Amino acid sequence: MSNVITIGTKAVYPIIFEVDYGQMKSINCYLYQHGESLTLIDAGIDLPAFREFFNQKLKEYGFTIHDIDQILLTHHHGDHIGMVNHIVKQKQVPIYAHHVAIERLHLTEAYQLRKRQFFQQLYEEYSSLELAGPRLKKMEQTYRDTEALKIDAPITAFSDGDTVCGFHVIEVPGHSPDSVLFYDRETKWLFAGDLVLYTGTTNALIDHDEQLNLLPTVMQYRQSLEKCMQLDISVIYAGHQQPFSNLSEIVEKNLQRMDFKLERIVSKVAEGHKTALHLAKAIYGDRMKREFSLIMSEIIGYVTYAEMQGMIEKKENGRQWEFLVNS
Repeated sequence: MSNVITIGTKAVYPIIFEVDYGQMKSINCYLYQHGESLTLIDAGIDLPAFREFFNQKLKEYGFTIHDIDQILLTHHHGDHIGMVNHIVKQKQVPIYAHHVAIERLHLTEAYQLRKRQFFQQLYEEYSSLELAGPRLKKMEQTYRDTEALKIDAPITAFSDGDTVCGFHVIEVPGHSPDSVLFYDRETKWLFAGDLVLYTGTTNALIDHDEQLNLLPTVMQYRQSLEKCMQLDISVIYAGHQQPFSNLSEIVEKNLQRMDFKLERIVSKVAEGHKTALHLAKAIYGDRMKREFSLIMSEIIGYVTYAEMQGMIEKKENGRQWEFLVNS
């Protein structure tokens, strides 16, 4: 158990499930012990192999599911909530998540219908509806599987600045609108979810607000990274890959990467690639078909960011947006 970190009455027990998961490399959650209290931070993915690994790590650390006192979620994505229902079926424990996450975790009908409407219109406006079929069908399948996929337990909401289970909650939207950090001011441990990873950043994923407006996710992500830099950190426990300590160095690289993507988008628009689909194909080629959702999320996010920076402008051509470089 050499990977356990202890300071006074506090300890972190990492559960790092190495898996072929693209650049993510692993799916992580953490047991955080403070005196007699044991908190699970994030809950992995709902796969038999992860469940077996999770139970094995609990046993290795000298715990069982019945020792878990509460669950904190950094955001609502499926690779962070997978064990929640499995745990609460065996022991009713409090679950805490950002207030924006609640309807997403419960997969309410109203939320799912709004989400489908938003993406249908978004992909049409950004000239990519022809490739969006699999993404939209996946949403339909989620709707049919709601009972099996939703978190079937009460969830307590928190917001930015709250204190939950001894942690200071910090909102860091961009990767998702409900993303948060859990910061232990005493130990300077930061549980970062998917904000920042050892080898770089995750993606700023397009999403909507309650009025179905497109969120400025790239701008939000950049602001969240800059906010993270202001914290005094000893160890960062991320949702994927290994824990690390060189936060400033990694965030600076991420910010430089964001600048590179912004400049690349503007240069491709200047070359005459006027639509989001043309931009995606110009930058990523055949990968578009295999990674449609992530790539279009990046393209739409960065043209929105470039427009906010005054670097490009968009005009409507029929029902679709086209982009021009500002002179």
